[in-house]
Amino acid sequence: MARIGAKLYFLRTRERRLSQQQAADGLGIRQATLSHLEQGLSQPNFDLLRKLCEFFDVTPTFLADEERGVRPQTTERWHLRNALVTVGMWIELPADQIEDLGTGQSLCPLRPGMAFYDAEASMVRKRFRRISQAESALADLATERQTEDTALEVEVENELKEHPRRRLRRLSMLD
Repeated sequence: MARIGAKLYFLRTRERRLSQQQAADGLGIRQATLSHLEQGLSQPNFDLLRKLCEFFDVTPTFLADEERGVRPQTTERWHLRNALVTVGMWIELPADQIEDLGTGQSLCPLRPGMAFYDAEASMVRKRFRRISQAESALADLATERQTEDTALEVEVENELKEHPRRRLRRLSMLD
């Protein structure tokens, strides 16, 4: 899947829409250092990895794991790294597991291996009553997302191979 350089390039150009110089200034590093990271010529040390995570709002796991795509998921954001339960996630559990506190609030146990869904997947599950239809829709959604992510990774990798001036022209056309 995606290497750290492609992820940094994606985050800088697609999410933050910054030039290398602007991002380097924001990170407090030289532009050449960021260029070398994006091209895969060097790897960040621990301090720089932390700066990159804070600046681009992603977790170190997202940047370091080459099995992940270039687009971070909701659960891979730096500002949510200490959250016990991630915002926007839904957990599937039996109805008898919910404990009513009598205050308008309820408690439920979170156990390893419980099924959880993001907001989009939870909408699919609500829309379909039968489990098999929902699972099929979720599988289709996952396949579609994986196809989109693969195409995006190829696009980002190809852009990184282009001459820097051609990349600048492409990025100016995105605005």
